[in-house]
Amino acid sequence: MLGSDEKQPFLKEKEVTNHKKRNIDSWYKRPVWDDDQKTKYMMGRSFCGWIKFWLHYLILYICLLIIMMGMLIIITQLIISNDQPYITGMDSPLALSPGLGMRPRNDFKTTLIAYASSDPQTYMPFVQDIRTFLYFYEEVNIQPQDGFATCDKIKSPDDVDLVCKFYPHDMGVCVKENNFGYDRSQPCVIMKINKVYGWLPDIVNKTLSNNPLVRCHGQNPQDLENFGEVLYFPNITVDGKTYGFFSHLYFPYLMQVAYRSPLVAVQFASPKRHVLLMVRCELFNVHNPGDPMDFEILVD
Repeated sequence: MLGSDEKQPFLKEKEVTNHKKRNIDSWYKRPVWDDDQKTKYMMGRSFCGWIKFWLHYLILYICLLIIMMGMLIIITQLIISNDQPYITGMDSPLALSPGLGMRPRNDFKTTLIAYASSDPQTYMPFVQDIRTFLYFYEEVNIQPQDGFATCDKIKSPDDVDLVCKFYPHDMGVCVKENNFGYDRSQPCVIMKINKVYGWLPDIVNKTLSNNPLVRCHGQNPQDLENFGEVLYFPNITVDGKTYGFFSHLYFPYLMQVAYRSPLVAVQFASPKRHVLLMVRCELFNVHNPGDPMDFEILVD
């Protein structure tokens, strides 16, 4: 038989185990509603305790909502202006290097313009995209001239708040009446300078032109022989080369009402058919011209 000294450790260990079990049993067997007349707890709290609990979180979330709305009002009303972007100049994403944009871009996932001139279903999406883009110019041009500057060779009056109208008929044969040349295997691509707040053309050589120039060429040397004739509207000839030009009278862009960027239509008058043309259009005669505009044309 075991002595009392040898039984004691075993009995203590058993008592500890039973004690833990009783604590666990009392925890998970605790009822949701305690019907004790003295306490009447629900899930471990009295009615007043639950009121204080939810009132605490209600006040907390109301305070957080007030802080959030206050910060939103400060940002939208005091920091961000409706008259100009918050970040401008060299701190802006474009950093005064505007680069070029183009139309048609009916699918912004690709820069490929591929169609068959004999099949309207293939080229009409491109035509419609240009028409939709030019509609925003037409709705401005029908407004009275009183709120606009007159821009021919000079801007009159020379007021930055008054902008020049741009008329689509300045783009020569690249007009909607001709389906922008797509039904004749002579597609037109509309080029524009991306709008950058406060940007003025920093002209490299004013003896050549006072305007930013644009010219398109092949991305690869072998592309040039497949281009055929390339026409620009409006255009200027400099040192025997023809460029499209963006009139400097339309700048700067200061978020003026009814402002529309000047455009240049580039027409590929005789592209080689069934051959993919890799085109690159670049700005010239300005410092920091930005990235060129690359796209592809395939006429079947």
